[in-house]
This record gives sequence, structure tokens and C-alpha cells, in this order.
Amino acid sequence: MRKLTFVMALSLSLIAAGSARSVLVGLTSPSPQGNNAYKTYSNARFNYSISYPANLLIPQGESENGDGQVFRAKDGSAEMRVYGRYNVNHETLRSSFSEASREWADGVTYKVIRPDWFVVTALVNRKVHYQKTMLRRGVFKTFLIEYDESRQATFDPVTARVARSFVG
Repeated sequence: MRKLTFVMALSLSLIAAGSARSVLVGLTSPSPQGNNAYKTYSNARFNYSISYPANLLIPQGESENGDGQVFRAKDGSAEMRVYGRYNVNHETLRSSFSEASREWADGVTYKVIRPDWFVVTALVNRKVHYQKTMLRRGVFKTFLIEYDESRQATFDPVTARVARSFVG
């Protein structure tokens, strides 16, 4: 549990540090890192993009309404979701943060909120849950990943990399 908290805290510090990013063009572009070949999914409806390891997570196709996409590991040990939604109910980022924190209750191992984004990490039923949500110009943009605790060595660094790439 402490290892998970440390890894997620490290991931958050990398996210917070950020880096200059160029404008992403097109739906996918390869970006090798280690043994993982990363591609980029871009969403035109909600104006966000995110990288994913193409050799680990298989895109399931954009949703019918164009709000995002699901990515799944071939062996079923992981699933990643990314989507946007208009803030039609005028929710606050804090209320969304509180809802995510309550959802995983006692399993929450790390959480932080900033002016326009938050992260909540939890360990529930031997699965790691990570959520990053941004609120930008009246649109919630969310990235979720869930993976078996036994796959942490593989997916903790992937989660950190993907979270850093989530822009919009």
C-alpha cells in the first residue's frame, strides 16, 4: 500500500511539473518508450488528447456520441477510459472530486485537487483505480484506468506516462 501511495505521489509530481507540449495533429502518432509503443488518441468533440501503450491497451473504437473511447488489455487485466462531458449541471470541480473520493471510500490511497484538475487513486478488491479529471471551459475531461494489483509493475509507470500526456 505504501509503495502504491509513493508511486502515485511520484506520478502526480511528474504531472504537476508538466512540460511544454506541441499541438497534436491527427488521431494517432507513434512514440516509443521502453518496450511500449505509444499512440495518441485525439477527441475532436471535446478537444483533448491522450497517449496509450498500443502493445498493452487495445482501442475499442470511439463511442457513438463521440465523447471518448475505451481501451482494454488483451488478457482483461486492465481497462482505460477517457471521455468528456459538458458541465450542464454547473457542478464544481470540488463536487466531482468529492464524488470520486466517496466512490472508492476506504480504498483511497492518494488524492489531490488543483484549480482545474484533480487526481484520486485507490486500491479496491485487489484492483488499482486511478482517475484524473480536468474542468476546462465548461467541459469535464476524465481519464480512468483500472488494473489488477498484480500488474502494478507494468501499469504504474504506464499510468504516470498516460496521465502526463492527457491534455485538453
